[in-house]
Amino acid sequence: ADRRKGDEARLRKAGIDPSKGEDLAWGGAVVSRRQHRQSRVDVEADKLREEAEALPMDPAQVVAKRPDARLKWLQRALMLASKGVGRVPIGSVYDIVTQSKFVVGVSHGVGVQMRAVLLANLHLFSTKQQRALQAES
Repeated sequence: ADRRKGDEARLRKAGIDPSKGEDLAWGGAVVSRRQHRQSRVDVEADKLREEAEALPMDPAQVVAKRPDARLKWLQRALMLASKGVGRVPIGSVYDIVTQSKFVVGVSHGVGVQMRAVLLANLHLFSTKQQRALQAES
């Protein structure tokens, strides 16, 4: 019973006068409507945003993790911060990493990996933070 754009033109083309009423036996026309799909960039950005929201940024939670889990957290936090998602502030990452508790119980191998990850992503930090991180390592 609903009429859509272009129905009158299709009725006239079929030889039916559209002004005579709606009780006509014309069944209408099948018109496909385009289904807009979400772009790949939007899907990827949503995935990164969800991952950033799931990343714990509370220093107590991060320090409570096992040393190898802290390394994974550091890698994930720096990766998300570099993607520019905006949900992982690099200042918070710096504050957590510079706490003395962050490296407590870390073996030499994991510590070397943490240092390498930090130095590889040094460009994410401010100049002042870079100097402090290089001095500590």
